[in-house]
Amino acid sequence: WWTRIARVEHFNTLNTITGTLIGTVGDLPSVAEGEAYNPLSIGDSPESADFVKYGGYIPLTLELIDRDESRKLAAYPRELAAAGLRKISSLVAAIFTANAGVGPTLADSGALFNTSAVTSVGGHANLRTNALSAPEWDAVQSAVYKQPMLIKNASGYYGSGPALAINPRFLLVPRALQLSAMKILYPSLENAANIYSENMQRGQPGDVITVPEWSDPSNWAAVCDPVLAPAIFVGERFGLLPEIFIAGDDLSPAVFTNDEHRLKVRHFLAVWVNDFRPLHKNNVAEE
Repeated sequence: WWTRIARVEHFNTLNTITGTLIGTVGDLPSVAEGEAYNPLSIGDSPESADFVKYGGYIPLTLELIDRDESRKLAAYPRELAAAGLRKISSLVAAIFTANAGVGPTLADSGALFNTSAVTSVGGHANLRTNALSAPEWDAVQSAVYKQPMLIKNASGYYGSGPALAINPRFLLVPRALQLSAMKILYPSLENAANIYSENMQRGQPGDVITVPEWSDPSNWAAVCDPVLAPAIFVGERFGLLPEIFIAGDDLSPAVFTNDEHRLKVRHFLAVWVNDFRPLHKNNVAEE
């Protein structure tokens, strides 16, 4: 699921990553005949991330290998690879649930999801508390569409950029909201109070994505297409798939001393958010 909302990038070193969001110049000012051009204000917003090494190994004794008549040991490498991909899934999912549901703190000092005005330092205005419904989904789409693009992180420029002008494409939900989300985005007719009418959401770009790690049955989120407005990045060093190694020759230390072969998995990953504007979260208030 995460491959649809995140952008994957390869890196050649394990150095700290600086994911820089370059600001826009906004509207071009007019230049009178014979007058000099004025400099344009433009800045950036650097978000940093560090690679983390994940892994472990499965010990396989000589006796275990010799008794394996069903050849089930062949499944272990596949399971190690799947565990690596599940790790990426949990890291991306945690972006939306960390710190009691407001996400990590960004370089502008604001939590990823907050209600502060975008004209203030660290203000993102991308957090609401309403339950999932067709009108609320439209309200969230409108909020993301109107998000001002970055010009410069400086007084007088916060929230002054032109509108992002992109609707969220993906509606992220826990399993408990999957059917409700599909009823909003997919059917040709919607049923409200036993009155059937044309679903005005039909035909609008939108896809429901169920996030397996989300346990809260009410909270949901919206994400723009990363091709148009990337926000979440997954960095890999030696490949998006984890590396699988085996120490199994007679001179390997564990084999030599304990008759123990070792199947090891290693994965270097960095996951970070580069821009809050394409993301929106609804932490639904408890009734």
